[in-house]
Formats: sequence, structure tokens, C-alpha cells
Amino acid sequence: MSSLSRSAPDASDRLTTLDPNSRQITTINTYTVAPERAEAVLNYLVYSAEEIVRHVPGFLSFNFHLSLDRTQIVNYGQWESREAVTAARENPKIVALMKETAQIAGSSNSMPYVLRKSVPAAGK
Repeated sequence: MSSLSRSAPDASDRLTTLDPNSRQITTINTYTVAPERAEAVLNYLVYSAEEIVRHVPGFLSFNFHLSLDRTQIVNYGQWESREAVTAARENPKIVALMKETAQIAGSSNSMPYVLRKSVPAAGK
């Protein structure tokens, strides 16, 4: 696994778009990690997303965030629909990945959400 960089997105990267009128589901996954393990866990999560999850029908994107104190990783995910999330959670590859992730990442929590409203900055 390669180390993560903070470079600008490649032109081929798809950015997350938010639309409260869509059927999209947001999953917010949080992981509590020891600061010295943060990069290793983050690299594992990104690698898993790139190699497995991105190929699952209905998957749109993952965005990974690391807390400033390096004790929390948040994965903000977008899926096409509630049905896509349900199907993914029943997919044998995803079930195996979730078990492996629980062993590597330690404490975690995952919840699906529906966007209700976005408020942009003034003048935007």
C-alpha cells in the first residue's frame, strides 16, 4: 500500500455531489485509532476502497478524514440508494472486508443517513 498524499484531485477523480432531492444515501463510518496507527489504518481503508468497494454496484464515493489529534478516522461515503447499501452489506466480499476492517481498525461505528438540507456559504 502506498502512503497517502494531500495532492489535488486528479482530473479523473469524481467529486462528491450532494442533492437532497436524490435517493442517495450517505454512510458515515467512524474509527477510533491509536495516533501511531492512524496512517496504517487510513492506508488500509483507502486500499480496501480502491481495490474492493469501488467496484460494488451502487457505490459512488468515499471521502476519508483524519482528526487533528490522529485518534479518529471518518469515512464519509455516498451510495446511489438505500437498496445499494443493503445489497453491499449482504455482498460476501463486503461482509469479509467489514470483518477484516473490524480487526485492523478496532473500534468503529457505521450509520446510513439521508441528506435533508445543504446550506452554502453566503454569496456562493
